Amino acid sequence: MERIVDTADGRFDTRLTGTGNVTFILDHGMMSSHHQWGWLRGELLKQGRVFEYSRLGYGKSTRGKSKRLFTQQADELERVLDLLAIRGPFVFIGHSLGAYISLELGRRRPDDTAGIVLLDSSHPEVDAELPNWYERTQKEWNRFLYGLSHVRPIAWLIPDDLGARMFTSLPEADRVPMWRNMARKNHWRGTLDEWQAVEDNNQHVLQVVAHVTPPVLVLSASDWAGGMPENWLHPELTKRINAAHQRFAESLPDATFRVIPNTNHYTIAGFSQEAAETIVRLIRTSFFE
Repeated sequence: MERIVDTADGRFDTRLTGTGNVTFILDHGMMSSHHQWGWLRGELLKQGRVFEYSRLGYGKSTRGKSKRLFTQQADELERVLDLLAIRGPFVFIGHSLGAYISLELGRRRPDDTAGIVLLDSSHPEVDAELPNWYERTQKEWNRFLYGLSHVRPIAWLIPDDLGARMFTSLPEADRVPMWRNMARKNHWRGTLDEWQAVEDNNQHVLQVVAHVTPPVLVLSASDWAGGMPENWLHPELTKRINAAHQRFAESLPDATFRVIPNTNHYTIAGFSQEAAETIVRLIRTSFFE
């Protein structure tokens, strides 16, 4: 069920579907929205309920009122869950920057958390492996789209059927909604707000990891280029990022590291049916068997 939830923090675009004894809480990556989960949502619904939402600043959700620290975003998500009376046991699943929020919620609610899944997570050691030009290019691209959306709404420039072609690897029902969320002018303001907090978030997550007691799956993509074409970055970068993710797993009290075959930074998180099936098998065997 789709629902707009009004809180003191702002308005959240949410969706709760499925039935079962466990609730999967999904937190999307930067520059995305809750429509990214496509294939993974479908596989998770075979196991229990699925809660998705777009963070403040994205899609139909309003802009955040405070700095986009992941601890603040975890506060906001907790209030939404409480308003909707969504109870555990939970499996928190976070992609990229959203992984920090999932980790924090699992840390806060250990008795209600069956497990935490980090999909190609952000981490300061991952950022340290990236070329200097990478983040600058991403930020400037965000800034350009934000400016363009105010001069001329992107949805006016690109019709839905054309915009949806960028997301053909998603299930058909998610393609146009994903495009429409990204075409909203506030969406790119939200990404800029999160870029401004990246350094603080990267430093603070190092203080959190030792206190996370639920089991964690740290899952890394087999081919990494972030938001860039795969051939822009040297293949050796993937090996270094996989190694950084493995060290991240080793820094957690109870974590397992895996590389998910045939995935990149996006297909690991809802854009691939094959990856979704692999991830849900790992969740089932790691947390429920």
